Order: sequence, then C-alpha cells, then structure tokens
Amino acid sequence: MVLMLGLVLSVFYSVVAREMLKLSVPWAEEVAAALLAWSVMMGAAGAWGLRRHIAIDIILRRIPLRARVGLCIVIEIASLVLFAVIAKGAYFMMFASANNHTTALGISFTWLYLALLVGTVAMIAFSIAYLLQLVRNGQAVLSNTETKSEWTTS
Repeated sequence: MVLMLGLVLSVFYSVVAREMLKLSVPWAEEVAAALLAWSVMMGAAGAWGLRRHIAIDIILRRIPLRARVGLCIVIEIASLVLFAVIAKGAYFMMFASANNHTTALGISFTWLYLALLVGTVAMIAFSIAYLLQLVRNGQAVLSNTETKSEWTTS
C-alpha cells in the first residue's frame, strides 16, 4: 500500500506541477516508474504466495485427485525453473547496468532490476514451500476449493 500511495502521489504531483504550475518535474516520472516496478513485483510475489494468480484449471478439475497432485507438482517444478531463469537474468542485469543511471535522479538501474530479483526470489520461496506441502500432504490447492464458478451473471 505504501508503494502504491507513493506512486499515486508522485504522479499526482507531476500532473499538478505540469498542468497548474507549468513546471517540469522529470524526477517524478522516474520515481513513479521505480515504484511501479517494485509494487508490481511485490504484488506478483504476494499473489503467488496466496495462489491467487490467474490459472486455467479446467484439466485439473476434471482429473482424479492423485493425478491432480502429480500434475500440480510438475507445474510447480516448471514454475520454479521459469522463476530461476528470471532471477538469474535479473541478477546479471543488476551488474550489467550498475554504471547506467536514470537521467533526472542519477539512480543506478541496479535498483530497478533488484525489484525483479526480489520478487522472483520470493516467488521461488513460495513455490518451494508449496511444493513441499504437495509432496508431504499430497494435497493440491484445487482440492480445497469449491467447483462452483466465482463469476456469476446474476
């Protein structure tokens, strides 16, 4: 919420300064971009931890529970591989862009790539915890959810 509040205030100040005060505020755009990157990655990690990302689960809902758990394990391992590739790329980009700085504030782009690294490492941690739960308990998240659709036209 703090990141979102900072983002809104930064954009609001930029618009007010430009439209009402006729001032150019180049740093506000950089602050907003950085806050957006951090809030997106923290939100993505939080949603991944709560298992709230959008998923197409029609196949998982139609197969037996034992096969469902096995398929969830495969999906989780594939997600871990994807997150590891993203984290590795973000880590290397942090060092490759260490000498590149933003125009107005002069902040290293390393801080922007750090958001990607922190978010994906958090998702890796959540995936490992979920994978351990799947292996130990043999329960998939879908087995605890109702089959009724969340969306309704009524």
